[in-house]
Amino acid sequence: MKTTTVSVVCSLAIGLLVAGCSTAPKSGKYSEVPEAEKLERDTRFPHSLVYLKEGVKFAQYSKFIIDPVAIYQGTDASWHKHKVTEQEKQELAQFARAEFVRVLGKAYGVVDQPGPGVLRIKLTLTDVELTTPSLAVVSHLAPAGAGINLIKSGAGMQGSFMGSVTLAGELCDAQSGTAVAAFLTKQTPLALDVSKTFGKFSAARSGITESAEKFKAALERAHAAPAPGV
Repeated sequence: MKTTTVSVVCSLAIGLLVAGCSTAPKSGKYSEVPEAEKLERDTRFPHSLVYLKEGVKFAQYSKFIIDPVAIYQGTDASWHKHKVTEQEKQELAQFARAEFVRVLGKAYGVVDQPGPGVLRIKLTLTDVELTTPSLAVVSHLAPAGAGINLIKSGAGMQGSFMGSVTLAGELCDAQSGTAVAAFLTKQTPLALDVSKTFGKFSAARSGITESAEKFKAALERAHAAPAPGV
């Protein structure tokens, strides 16, 4: 069972990432992320905070510069009540970049120099909630807990004792440096996905991988879409 994106907000004008279940990051939090003042909810993309530059055409981009993932320094991140260490943050940030490079590199060019058709992806690891493995497994396998998580899954809610990851992103035209999109998203596995209850970072890592995969899938849709008037 794959991880669903709780709120993937960078749609790239054609739904570049697919919004999933549960709630978006609370309005007013993570005020120091890129383009924060421009982020807003959009009825086209439920559970999302997003900025899209008017008129931008994302099908023109087929190569990507993926910057090292930054770690959010704002005081409005909890980092699971400050239980996530600086080393763990760095490891997750490195994993996030590696996953975007791996997934996008399957079909597109990952480059290190600006040029025509190159989009720069600037990700920020904004916050993390830890999975509590022992309690999460019990809550998913015990009859009462399984029933609760079944209800949560149907309602698009976060599973019992399951973690999450919050990512922010800014997409810039690599040649001009102009920001063409920005997003803030919280991701967690489906409430019933017991496979994502092993390990305190299992949900966060799973969400990062799924985010990269959804990003790639939406790019493929953008490139496959006919030009206007065709």
